[in-house]
Amino acid sequence: MKDKIDLYIVSGFLGSGKTTFLKNMLFNFDKKKTGVLVNEFGAVNIDSVRLSGDTIKMVEINNGSIFCSCLKGDFIKALIAFSNEDIEYLFIENSGLADPSNMRQILKEISEKTNKTYEYKGAICVVDATSFLKHVAVLPPVQNQVAHSSFIVLNKTDRVNKEQITDVTNKLKEINPHAYVYETIYAEVPLSVLDEKLTVTTHEGETSNKPWNRISTYALETEEDVSIEELTRFVEEIKDFAYRIKGYVKDKKKWISVDVTELDVRINETSLTRRDILKHTRLVVISKSTECILDKIKETTKNTMPTKSIEIYEG
Repeated sequence: MKDKIDLYIVSGFLGSGKTTFLKNMLFNFDKKKTGVLVNEFGAVNIDSVRLSGDTIKMVEINNGSIFCSCLKGDFIKALIAFSNEDIEYLFIENSGLADPSNMRQILKEISEKTNKTYEYKGAICVVDATSFLKHVAVLPPVQNQVAHSSFIVLNKTDRVNKEQITDVTNKLKEINPHAYVYETIYAEVPLSVLDEKLTVTTHEGETSNKPWNRISTYALETEEDVSIEELTRFVEEIKDFAYRIKGYVKDKKKWISVDVTELDVRINETSLTRRDILKHTRLVVISKSTECILDKIKETTKNTMPTKSIEIYEG
């Protein structure tokens, strides 16, 4: 067992591709003892289904940001618990709205409470080339994710032209002139490039994640089958009110994956093999506003799936 655990932070706004990036990284680390801590703003975590594996030690911290005072204590406890595990590497996937500005402060607290320390390898930020400029102008966590990263994965570059890539890159360099920017599609980054270019930034500060400014999230669950037609109608009616809609829907003998952002709607059949994790339909809606849209979701569900019994709750 190593004396230190190599720790990587993976951040990125909702729908940027950070879970895909992490899945790619875990494939590269397949033969190594690896831990994963997944953070989600809502009470239900969908991405953990995609990351699950028999050789991966995984912990979830949901219903807020791990950098906010509301969950910081749980985050520290989880890191201390991981320090007692037989792992060599730990990946932390932040919520899409997480602001990791206080990460170094948290690691200092950890080192005082455990004999086995973490070696912070750096923060990786996954950026959606199609929507970054829109979000960075209005959401402080998006800017801070870039500012506190040393390696930026500029993802989905196949969906924009060269001029747009230049505009995004210039903005990234304006926020963080020292970060390495790697252009890619499908969040693919060679491990050799990451090892060479990832460094530890010394920039730190106060997180913008506070209990009073958190975005609302909603979970929808049902044990009844939902057709792809019903699902599509629901998504079309609610997507303008949401930053993200994601999850898995059961339609008779098949599963449908749902991954919706402002500019991209993906509803496809999928092979969901981890049935022990997810047994029925589960969708998460992340609101664009701190205002409650629960009534809108209930109304839309009633209009598009009138015969279904669906549990809807805020998380």
